[in-house]
Amino acid sequence: MSSPESVKLTSAEMASLWQEYISHTHSNCMLNYFIAKAEDKEVLKVLTNANQKVEKIRDKTKQILEFENVPVPVGFSNQDVDTNAPRLFSDSFALLYIKNLSRIMASTCGLMHTMSTRKDIRKHFKECSSEGITVFDEVSDVLLDKGIYVRPPFIEPPKKTDFIEDKDYLNGINLLGDQRFLNAIEISHVFGNIEANVVGNTITKGFGQTADKKEVRDFMDKAGKLSEKVINTLTRFLTSSQLPSPMPSETQVMSSSQPAFSDRLMMYQLTTLTAAGLSDYATSLATSMRNDLKRHYMDLLDDTSKLGGEVQNIMINNSWLEQPPQQDKIVH
Repeated sequence: MSSPESVKLTSAEMASLWQEYISHTHSNCMLNYFIAKAEDKEVLKVLTNANQKVEKIRDKTKQILEFENVPVPVGFSNQDVDTNAPRLFSDSFALLYIKNLSRIMASTCGLMHTMSTRKDIRKHFKECSSEGITVFDEVSDVLLDKGIYVRPPFIEPPKKTDFIEDKDYLNGINLLGDQRFLNAIEISHVFGNIEANVVGNTITKGFGQTADKKEVRDFMDKAGKLSEKVINTLTRFLTSSQLPSPMPSETQVMSSSQPAFSDRLMMYQLTTLTAAGLSDYATSLATSMRNDLKRHYMDLLDDTSKLGGEVQNIMINNSWLEQPPQQDKIVH
């Protein structure tokens, strides 16, 4: 019987490993900076543990790529981060960033696991997803202990199970003609998208004031305005349903204008945020029932898709975007 390693990588496995390696080299740079600036011991511990897990997965991914004779991506390195640069983000934001990072890591590695065939590759992505979940739990515990975990809104449970009896439910109208409040599924996605955009808005502010190139600064400003629009609009959906929209109070950006990250690394960060946004909005669209909310998610998908295209154009114009593996043209 042949071993799993004797079977060539499928295109899906190759793509997943390639993407994962670049992503983890990027995360290492961000985490190394947060670690260098951390003032709180509990925050430092969580960041260090997260970085060790990311490094472990990164190194394993590199070993697999090398063994399979797949060119290892350039990715990111110490040249893309200056840990001696002044503090740019608060410790509280570092926790929120890691919470969002671990969520993306767990979900993307989970997807990569289901796209893989070979037993050893499936095992690799299963471990990656598990590490992401572990980091999520660790950072969540610290946020809870410090009293700064921002929970989704609470609602009273219904008194009984029920079935939808009128199509007006989809139009956001109750049987009595009043506007229907958001249901629990809709609330969860609205809140999750607000929280993700708080992270994105904070990052674009910090990146925008420290970027070297004007086109990068201008782009960060544009991306930040879109995230503010998302936050404000989705907040109105919550408040119109008489729900609070609690926001993190300590996600401020410091006043430093000295670059802590390379422009290339910062633009790559925006590719991951726009990709995550597109995935989140598509899922929210599919699971929401109010038509006005669905239309809003469709608009967000369009806006975010255009923003993602701008990211790629800027990166290509500056020779910052690595080309994924592809089939060589066959010459007859």
